[in-house]
Amino acid sequence: MNRTVTPLGTPRRATRALQTIAAAAALMCALPAMAGPITFESVQPNALVNGESVSEGGYNMLVLGSPIADELSLTGPFAAIANSNDPDTCFSIGCPAGASGNFLAVINDGGVKFTRSGHQFQVGGLSLAFLPPVSVPDGNYGLLQFSGIRADGTVVSSTSEFPGQNAGGSFTFGSALIDQKFRNEVLTSLTVNACLFDGNGGCFNSLANPANGQAQFALDDISFNAVPEPGSFLLVGLGIGAITLTRRRKAGSTTPSTPVTL
Repeated sequence: MNRTVTPLGTPRRATRALQTIAAAAALMCALPAMAGPITFESVQPNALVNGESVSEGGYNMLVLGSPIADELSLTGPFAAIANSNDPDTCFSIGCPAGASGNFLAVINDGGVKFTRSGHQFQVGGLSLAFLPPVSVPDGNYGLLQFSGIRADGTVVSSTSEFPGQNAGGSFTFGSALIDQKFRNEVLTSLTVNACLFDGNGGCFNSLANPANGQAQFALDDISFNAVPEPGSFLLVGLGIGAITLTRRRKAGSTTPSTPVTL
């Protein structure tokens, strides 16, 4: 009795599937990941002194003192996790219009430094508002300043204007207008503070030109893009190579096999 047996082609379907899955997994692991925005809802409302830090979403936020406090090694309140639903908080530091739940208030010319456990990241976006210590008419009083550190230690900077007031005379939260070039920068840390216009085209908040406790601001809904480590890019190359090899073998296996008669 004769039987016709067709040899199995190579690679087998199971092998091709495993290679494709492994390649896809490598590609996915190496893609930048955007976590949920930092909203401060998981952080207990409280005053923060320079040197203290809070964490949310995998990012650490270190409170920085004013230039004068840093020079004189002074410790004091330079930030607060504020609850916009608390009348006492809104009376003492002011709550921007549009605030919902908790937000970060940076006061007394202080700042905040963002890091991600030694990993790199890119700026996605954030909401900001001006927090003047006294009631002032609507106007453009200063800028939010961004100072990022690259992996090689070099510094890159950018700024964003503050939104103005609403019809009720309250400064409002709004999206920061950060230029795309700065958003594309890969950073190891990001420092944010504010400066005030001097009326002569400059913006000041320094030891030589202090802002006298008036460079205050609020932040909320902060998003960053986590950047893969260099080793992850090797996975991309391996993944692409595996997909290419799979396709070549698949193309080679389309040649009809020669039946063998037993």
